[in-house]
Amino acid sequence: MDSEPAYLDTLDRLLLDQPDAMLISQLDGFLTGIVVSPDLITPGQWIPLIWAGDEGDGEPEFETAAEFQAALDLIMTHYHAILQLLKYPGDYVPLLEVDTRSNETMWEMWIDGFAQAMALAPSGWAKIRADDDAGCHAALDGIRTLKDFAAGDLTLSEAEEDRWDREAPDLIPIWVEMLHQWRLENDPHRSATAKRMKVGRNAPCPCGSGKKYKKCCGTH
Repeated sequence: MDSEPAYLDTLDRLLLDQPDAMLISQLDGFLTGIVVSPDLITPGQWIPLIWAGDEGDGEPEFETAAEFQAALDLIMTHYHAILQLLKYPGDYVPLLEVDTRSNETMWEMWIDGFAQAMALAPSGWAKIRADDDAGCHAALDGIRTLKDFAAGDLTLSEAEEDRWDREAPDLIPIWVEMLHQWRLENDPHRSATAKRMKVGRNAPCPCGSGKKYKKCCGTH
């Protein structure tokens, strides 16, 4: 997206005013994970988590029911905006924060939100693991690597850390589109015309290795 829709500013301020709510980048990752989940996750499952906070017991604090409904409407607006972007390959762009001091793109909050969505329906992601799509496997491995890296659960060399920091913003939308296309192709209620996005053999491997796909995950 060349410019962000105006509603995002309103949604960002709304989230900041709530004591335990997700931040806008975290919410974007979370909603994206809900959208591309191979198994359906109902709003009743995921909406409460937006306000729950790190301890999991946070509640939305609005003065009136109308204000709460307006917040939900903005969240659903963004949910549907993500769906719309994913209709057209190459259009999806994650909302990633930028450190204004260093101009570094911060992907950690987005990954945290996406991982929270994945945790709601683990059996669906296991279906992708059971499939033979090496590109989707690489996407899941990349997301797991970034999640562990952000949480401090992964020991990497300084060069590896720099590479992931540099490449993550470009890899995340590729991963999302691949996983979304897998979901569409494997949806039993969708027509058989849905086509899975393929990675070119000479394209960079989506696992983030820095190698060509044909010399990395494409060999499997």
